[in-house]
Amino acid sequence: MTIIKAENLETAKEKFAELQQFRELMNDRTTAAIAPSRLYAYVAGRKDDELAQALKTQLGLRRAYRDLLKRMSYFHMPQALAASTDDYPTRHCEGCVIRLQASRAQSDQLYLIIELSDQRGNMPQSLSVFGSDEACETLDLPPARNGVIQTIIDKNSPLARLLGDPKTEIFLR
Repeated sequence: MTIIKAENLETAKEKFAELQQFRELMNDRTTAAIAPSRLYAYVAGRKDDELAQALKTQLGLRRAYRDLLKRMSYFHMPQALAASTDDYPTRHCEGCVIRLQASRAQSDQLYLIIELSDQRGNMPQSLSVFGSDEACETLDLPPARNGVIQTIIDKNSPLARLLGDPKTEIFLR
């Protein structure tokens, strides 16, 4: 009788999940042309408009993208533990705060403000937000200035809707 160690069982479960996710991705005929290496390069920062468009429509590809982001992101903010009464709750993780602030000049715009406490490391270049309904929005970020990244987004955009939902998951890469 073979005794399986708990750590080996966890590793096996992770590998099985990765294999299952890969099979789902490859069985989707519309995603078969997108190689895992191409998805990896996209997560690492390579521009790929075709892949970006495919992420909007292909659930299997989106799930694989999310999994890679979990492993490669500089910052990860899981779903908020408690609901907020604010329209746009402030989100925190170690070393990072994300908040939205209404524009006083344009009522249909919001400032997306990302504050980073450690300015010595790699600065994020993109923000990806995943909703509880598997929706995904990604935004290329401008360069940081003194540890702060600031950009304007449309108040009625899908990204603003997702950032206002405490059940979203946020990745900075």
